[in-house]
Amino acid sequence: MIYIEKSEEPEFLSEFKRKNPDKTYDSEEFAHYRGILTDVLIKEQKGICAYCCGRIKKENVHNEHIEPRNPGKYVSKRSLDYSNLVASCNTIRTCGRKKENKYDSDKFVSPLEQECEKKFIYYGNGTIVGDEYTINLLNLNDYELREARRAVYQQLQHLDKETIKLVYMNEQDEEYQPYYNVIKWYVNG
Repeated sequence: MIYIEKSEEPEFLSEFKRKNPDKTYDSEEFAHYRGILTDVLIKEQKGICAYCCGRIKKENVHNEHIEPRNPGKYVSKRSLDYSNLVASCNTIRTCGRKKENKYDSDKFVSPLEQECEKKFIYYGNGTIVGDEYTINLLNLNDYELREARRAVYQQLQHLDKETIKLVYMNEQDEEYQPYYNVIKWYVNG
């Protein structure tokens, strides 16, 4: 997980909320805007999942509500709150799909918290350790995620840190490298 710095709320979302103060993310009126919102979130996150940092594209992503939009018998007042929305990969076993409506704000480490990166350590075998509640809730030690992180870690071992920064960490790039969390931790850890 890396820190996601939210940009200003998109104008289309602000306008929709002004015109439709009683509507939610799930309302029929908002359906047209979901894809537009997805594009904005993917761009804001430079093409990686908010949780696992795997590559996301329009066809394998969903708009994730950090505080669930349907956390029980009621609809969250934050369903259209831009500061509660991120893009998550659409893998059933991990990340937002795995989290579903489970969420404890006192325990969950959000990618929107500036200190989130300091709460996890990445090992060469692909394992992530740190905040157990978040790791377990999102299933971040799923076999495929471990293998992907292990592969990135192995690539990095053959390079010096300056080369890694030049090749993998160019802030001018429109997209981060997949599993940028491992790259960033390897260089800064």
